[in-house]
Amino acid sequence: MTSAGIPTAVYGGSFDPPHCAHVLAVAYLLTCTEHREVFVVPCFRHAFGKASAPFRDRLSLCRAAFRPFGRRVRVLDVEARLPTPSYTVQTLRHLAGAFPDRTFTLVIGADILPETPAWREWDEVARLARLLVLRREGFPDPPGARGPRFPAVSSTEVRQALASGRDVSGVVPTSVLTILSERGLYAQEP
Repeated sequence: MTSAGIPTAVYGGSFDPPHCAHVLAVAYLLTCTEHREVFVVPCFRHAFGKASAPFRDRLSLCRAAFRPFGRRVRVLDVEARLPTPSYTVQTLRHLAGAFPDRTFTLVIGADILPETPAWREWDEVARLARLLVLRREGFPDPPGARGPRFPAVSSTEVRQALASGRDVSGVVPTSVLTILSERGLYAQEP
C-alpha cells in the first residue's frame, strides 16, 4: 500500500440486493472520513459459494442505489473480468494496477471481520489496502471499529420478505425497488 494518492474506499459485497445500510455506509465514508471516492465492487461469484442473483442485475441495483452520490461513487464490474471465484486479493491487485494514483482502504462490516482469516492471502490484502471496519448493530465492536452502529439490515431477510410479498420500502432505496419490481427479482424464494 502506498502512502500517497487519492484516498479511495473499496466497498465490496454481494449487494443481493443493496439496502439502506449499504447506502448509509457510503454516506459515512464520503462525509466523515478522509475518502474522496468510494469504489463499490459487487462480487461476481462468491468465494464461499453463496448463491446470488445474476451479476448484471446486482450491478444495475448498485448503480441505482448509489447514483445519488454522483461521481464520488463508482460501481465497478471488475470482478466479472477476473478469474472466479472472486477473491478480494485479486480485486485489490487489479485495482492497484489500474488506479496507481489511489491509496485504497478496504471497508468491511464488523459482521464480516470474523471471516477474514479464511480469506485467500489475507496478509496480501492487508498490504494492498488499509482496513476500515464499520460498526454494525447486533455485533460486538472490534478494536478500531469506526462510525455509528449501522442498522442490522440483512439482504437475506430482504430477499425473504420480497419473496413473501412483504413491504421492504423502509430498508431498500426507492430506485432499487423500482428495478426489483420491473424485473421480478426475488419474487420467489431461490
